[in-house]
Amino acid sequence: MGCVSLDHCTNKTKSLYTHRSFDTKIWINTRYACACRICIIGNNVNIVAVADYRQVTNDDGPPGSDSPFVDYFIDALKKYTDWDISVALPDCQKSWISKAHVIGHTMTASYITPSPTPGEPYEGPYYKKRNQGEEEWALLDGTPASCAQIGIHHLFKDKGPVNLVLSGPNFGRNSSALFILSSGTIGAAMEGALCGIPSIGLSFAYNSPILDPEHTKTACWLSVRLIKFLYDTWPKDDTVDLYSINIPLNAELSDETKIKYTHILENRWGSAFEYIEDTVLKSATGELVEVADQVQPEIEDKSGRLQFRWKPNLKAVHDGVTEWPEGNDAYAIAHGFISVTPLRANYQGVAGYTGELKLPSPSFTAVITYTPTSYIYPFLTANLHSLFPNVKIVSDPNDPVIKERSGIHVFHYAEYEDLNFERLMADREHYLACSYIYRKALIRKNFLAHAIATYEVKHPDTILTKHFPESYELELDYAEYLDEMLDEIYEFRDQLIEGDSWWILKPSMSDRGQGIRLFHTREELEEIFESYEENDDEDDEEEENDDDAAVKPIIESNGIVTSQVRFFLIQKYIKNPLMLESCGNRKFHIRTYVVASGALKVYVYKDMLALFALKQYSSPDNDSDLEAHLTNTCLQGDFKDEGSVRRFWSLEGFDKDTVWGQICNITAETFAAAISLGRLHFQPLPNAFEIYGVDFLVDSDLNTSILEVNAYPDFAQTGNELKELVDGLFKNVLTEIVAPFFNVKDIQESQTEGCGYRELALVLDQNVSGGW
Repeated sequence: MGCVSLDHCTNKTKSLYTHRSFDTKIWINTRYACACRICIIGNNVNIVAVADYRQVTNDDGPPGSDSPFVDYFIDALKKYTDWDISVALPDCQKSWISKAHVIGHTMTASYITPSPTPGEPYEGPYYKKRNQGEEEWALLDGTPASCAQIGIHHLFKDKGPVNLVLSGPNFGRNSSALFILSSGTIGAAMEGALCGIPSIGLSFAYNSPILDPEHTKTACWLSVRLIKFLYDTWPKDDTVDLYSINIPLNAELSDETKIKYTHILENRWGSAFEYIEDTVLKSATGELVEVADQVQPEIEDKSGRLQFRWKPNLKAVHDGVTEWPEGNDAYAIAHGFISVTPLRANYQGVAGYTGELKLPSPSFTAVITYTPTSYIYPFLTANLHSLFPNVKIVSDPNDPVIKERSGIHVFHYAEYEDLNFERLMADREHYLACSYIYRKALIRKNFLAHAIATYEVKHPDTILTKHFPESYELELDYAEYLDEMLDEIYEFRDQLIEGDSWWILKPSMSDRGQGIRLFHTREELEEIFESYEENDDEDDEEEENDDDAAVKPIIESNGIVTSQVRFFLIQKYIKNPLMLESCGNRKFHIRTYVVASGALKVYVYKDMLALFALKQYSSPDNDSDLEAHLTNTCLQGDFKDEGSVRRFWSLEGFDKDTVWGQICNITAETFAAAISLGRLHFQPLPNAFEIYGVDFLVDSDLNTSILEVNAYPDFAQTGNELKELVDGLFKNVLTEIVAPFFNVKDIQESQTEGCGYRELALVLDQNVSGGW
């Protein structure tokens, strides 16, 4: 069997390849029903893609004992591609039926709702689509080829034309002429090809009926990689109409398994049926009765009819493979290789395809341990697939790739506590994490104030002296100790006694606006701490009524647990915030996403948000209602309206470029201040990066002040209408941060265009113990 490498193919072969974008819809018609947005038609899984659309069908029917692979396959398609998939399957097993259509048969469609977990039972069937936003697969009481036809031309035509049809995975091999010419899986792919759509038939060759789910997952991962490659390099001269892929389902299957271009083994066989003696009588009512049970003379004797039972000698077919020279599909499977057979839509092979086919190695493995329903999951996975076609994505937090230092490049995006900090410190070449370990100088409010104050002493000309509110750190366990603590910060105490200023109190370690209060006298400050303690005593009662938290007014829902908080930050309240008449004169702050990478570069994402308070602003001297003063939308719950979150650059009535310039300079100085506090407070690492949500407030004189820095910002507050802002952020992070770390140079350029002003601006580049 000759070898053709995808990296080093012959000039003749390479001339056939052309790039195709995977940013298309897919219809999948599989032999098994699949667990994803796939349409399964017939008894084969066929994937048809149009613009952004693919279709899947099969010949084994919906998930079950006859169709054990389809849900795993569709799950892999969802994980490892950004394809829009529809599924149309036969309603039962219909193997060995080739490309048949049943004349005169009126087909009826039904639907099932697949389980989100492969291997689990589906819901249905039912005869009318529910259209409730859940994934639904179509089942048809027809042949696999009919499923492909109806799926392409009728079931999913509202999604646009189909670009790719996938049929499979078949439960068993489809190698050699004896199997391919009879296969419903290949028949459905052939039907797709005859409709003018590139099609692929996929089959899993198993040696044991006892299937290992891990082997199945590996086969599906390799299948998706291979299918993406074949689609991306489909010959533009129309020499290939469809491919037949056979994958050996065994414990040895891995990324190292060789892939061979093959032709069809033109084998022959003997009888596929055996004669059986007719021992059945049929009564006048149609009841079948064994001859031995005949006791009544009125039963019609129909014994002695010629009857034959399907019983091919498949073992002899398999054993005969070794008698043929290598280069054919059956030989490849028998020797543990993956076979890829290019075909015309007349079952003829295509000349010029020989040897080994090598898939490009995965750029890296992305471990995304957020749930698929989380707000950021689709942005991460879709951009990973579109920018890095060969990336492998896993979601299991216990996947060995996270813990083992095997030389595999790993990009780990997870909650802070789920990251592997031991590997983060030890494996700086292969492991990239989405968070630093030590960064309290930024994200704890009292430490941030301390870092800036210390920096101002060393750098008296820093802009932070004018762009960070006057702040005081307060450590307090109980309200009764307030006087003692005020004596330690006497500058603040004296201003408090004068009563000319308003102040804002923030628990240092709370987020999402929890526990924030306004005050301007010592008595009000003492009342605040006493109310904290009262709330602490009522925690149990509050937990019982947690369901009502979402609809509580701000003043009732932003308490804190003082038993867990002792550090506070007091800041002078900015009483003259910028008001915009076009936005109802509501107070707002600017949420800016800042990305720190390596050790150390700091970027500011230009596409910023403006977050508005619920009520029209009035000075706290006249109205101290928090709904007019707090702009954190997390506190607004069901009261949040369409005007609560807006794009910063869409605002009118002030010089936005001036504010943008101040934000960039303030951000650079803030991170420089954090660095100056020492590695125990902020330790940049060359193999880590982190996205922060940094909040700024603009006053009526267009002076911008930094308020706080938040780790793991709540992206969901952006909402659905402005979700492209978050999508653009992750696209920029993957392009500017992740790709250079793994030395990925072949990012799909088409996916990085059109970002406009949604880009990362480098504001600080300071080498701190090395970088990349």
